[in-house]
Amino acid sequence: MLLSSIAYPQNKVNRIFDDSTLKISEISTNSIHSDFGPTVIHDMLYFTTFNDKLNKKTNDVLNKKEFYHLYKSKIDKQGNTIGTREPLKEFITHFNDGPVAWCEKTGELFTTQNYIDRSVLKKPFSDEIIRLKIIIFKQINGSWQHVSDFPYFNTSYSVGHPAITESGDTLIFSSDMPGGYGETDLYYSVRRNGKWDVPINMGPNINTSGKEQFPYLTDRHFDGSFLIFSSTGRSGNGGLDLYYTRFPSDFKEIGHFDDPINTKYDDFAMTIPTDAEFGYLTSNRPGTGDDDIYKFTFKRIVKPKERFRELYVFNKDSLRPISGVKIISCDKKVYMSDALGKISSLPCNNRDCEVCASSIGYSDMTKILLSCNNENAKDTIWMDILKNQKIVLHNIYYDFDKWDILPESSVEIDKLAAFMKANPELSVQLSSYTDDRGSDQYNLKLSQLRANAMVDYIISKGIDQSKSTGTGFGKTNLINKCPVGNPCTPEQHRENRRTEIFIPNYLKGESVKQDKGDYSNGKPDHSNGYSSFKEHGFNLEKSPIIDIDRTNSMKFYLILGSFPEITSASKFTLQLKSEGLEAIILNKTKPVRVGIGYEYLSQAKNALEIFKTKYKTCWIFERK
Repeated sequence: MLLSSIAYPQNKVNRIFDDSTLKISEISTNSIHSDFGPTVIHDMLYFTTFNDKLNKKTNDVLNKKEFYHLYKSKIDKQGNTIGTREPLKEFITHFNDGPVAWCEKTGELFTTQNYIDRSVLKKPFSDEIIRLKIIIFKQINGSWQHVSDFPYFNTSYSVGHPAITESGDTLIFSSDMPGGYGETDLYYSVRRNGKWDVPINMGPNINTSGKEQFPYLTDRHFDGSFLIFSSTGRSGNGGLDLYYTRFPSDFKEIGHFDDPINTKYDDFAMTIPTDAEFGYLTSNRPGTGDDDIYKFTFKRIVKPKERFRELYVFNKDSLRPISGVKIISCDKKVYMSDALGKISSLPCNNRDCEVCASSIGYSDMTKILLSCNNENAKDTIWMDILKNQKIVLHNIYYDFDKWDILPESSVEIDKLAAFMKANPELSVQLSSYTDDRGSDQYNLKLSQLRANAMVDYIISKGIDQSKSTGTGFGKTNLINKCPVGNPCTPEQHRENRRTEIFIPNYLKGESVKQDKGDYSNGKPDHSNGYSSFKEHGFNLEKSPIIDIDRTNSMKFYLILGSFPEITSASKFTLQLKSEGLEAIILNKTKPVRVGIGYEYLSQAKNALEIFKTKYKTCWIFERK
């Protein structure tokens, strides 16, 4: 049998509870058939079972012709079931309902339900195919109402057995979708802005060649949250056994519950109510029915209250807080500063602790945090902006014949926008380039549209529109100059299609090869399928050439050279660009001047100090 990782007994890893105090017993409301999948909602125990009216039927008849339904039973403060069990009428359907997961924060009930691919029934000699999906309910006017479906289900595989985090933003479930490690694997999906991300397999440390099913997430009061699940693919006691691991983590340590939690029978579907010292599990060990629900009691392991320090990160020059700073502590854990530049989850250390702070656009900083003497320990890290040094920014690339901002590029632009927000006195200059296919006139217009798209994206992130300018340079300054008869590869064309970033007083962003995206065959196509056509609806080839000199509205310019005619000025401009400088031609009348624009006089003066040793006649010009 393939083992994905070692499963340790509970007393060998971080424990969930003290098993020396563990007691287990059957609940009083089990039926003679199958009861499983317990979940506690307020003072009710929800579980899945057959309708009580069918108790006289055999298991064979039930499994072939009948459906599981959701039932509930009231419980007291010790977790004992009291009174009679009763069905939830909203779930008496022509489907199997359950097991379920409850999120108290969002009020959502995530329910496993089967569905039938009706299209198969229309084909001759075809049987219906029954799969599982996850549907979401909320209580509205006292009854459960279907509000949405988890979108990732398919007629070729099942998704079910939901578990939800306390915050309601991460769903874990079991599925036999293609590409897994075994018969059924555990997957997770994150909800962002109301939409679920594509599910991600939880990897070989969790999943085995067998079945991983019935996940459950504990509350955070067990010294952190735990993921509990059942598996047939590990060296357990036999059949389905219950395992646990810290969540989130790298899942390298998987704990195995000892007897009496795990037996030689199937043991699965554990749940532990928030802050309670009792829980429930399902087992087919000898009992009232086939699968029975068992209640167990335990003592939570009480650990000393952890103390935290407050760490703030500020810009040394502007005295403003810096968000998104990565802090690596002496325990090698990573923390991030919030919008106020604050890290509040950094544990108090009993000894001096060196931390390292890093963020785009700033020099890395280290600081020794002294050991905490009280609970109100506070520290500050002051960071310097990287002046006149290379900032490693991934340049922005485009698909052929398009100017849309690609998702992999937006990540990098977001980092730039965050840096600009933290330093509103800075300006950014953007230069957009195309590959060498198509005419000069066409590519010049296309590159300007790409530069405009970048500027619009930065403005959409809350940056003042006066702080960013964009210029299109067509198919000039190619990264890959492929000779005639030996055309560029799709990857080389992709590198040529780019927008470069330059911040005055900073050097040019580092170009990084990008492997993702559409490598087109190079044939121009303005079909309705392109978002470029749909948004702008005109032929770029017939549009007029952009007057590049008018696209820059900087107030101050460092003049690096003056020439009697524009040809010499153009050559000098290309030379400067090859050195990574965003120079432009300021005018076309004699003398023709070439310079670099700055929004503030102080920036131009700083640049003058840098360049005057190489360009001895450089001077500052103010545009009125």
